[in-house]
Amino acid sequence: MMKHNLILNLVVVLMLGLSACQPDFKDMVEKEKATGIRNDSLFLGYHFGMSQDSFYKHSFHLNQQGVVTNGPENNSVLYAISGYDHPIDMNFYPDFEDRKIYKMLVLFNYNAWAPWNKQLFTKNLLPHVLDLLSKWYGKELIKYKDDKGLPFWAVADGNRMIKVIVQNERLIRVNIIDSSVTPKPTPQKAPDGPRPLWEKKN
Repeated sequence: MMKHNLILNLVVVLMLGLSACQPDFKDMVEKEKATGIRNDSLFLGYHFGMSQDSFYKHSFHLNQQGVVTNGPENNSVLYAISGYDHPIDMNFYPDFEDRKIYKMLVLFNYNAWAPWNKQLFTKNLLPHVLDLLSKWYGKELIKYKDDKGLPFWAVADGNRMIKVIVQNERLIRVNIIDSSVTPKPTPQKAPDGPRPLWEKKN
């Protein structure tokens, strides 16, 4: 009995030690925001503070170059990524505050995903997404757990906060947020409903 209690106490101490070593996500974001450092770059020439009109013009320009195309139902921009075990689709679209980008919503999935092909499930995609983001932003993402005990991966660098969530067996969701912006209750969306993002405006 004494040996059992000793082992149990040792396990509890180890768990508490690991918990103490786990950095707090909110503290990390606030600490980085307090530095006053600004990192507004996103990817492909997009950036925080880019106006709504500039977003459309830039998307049109990238489409003309063959870099991006339209995503499902013209509701997002699609960027095809190669260089990994299978081609990856990256669909993205921003949220605007005062008609300027403050948040970029990104969905990653394998291009040939199918419910019967477990090789293309998110458990295999996740390491590639984390690798890609680390290369783009120069920082390794740290694993955290939310209030329900579900894992997510995140990093903050000045005002730029990146959070990665496995949404389901097909999709990985990435939120890239300007933590210095406090949005209004309802973020401003692009007007006029779905349409090709590079469609020239009147």
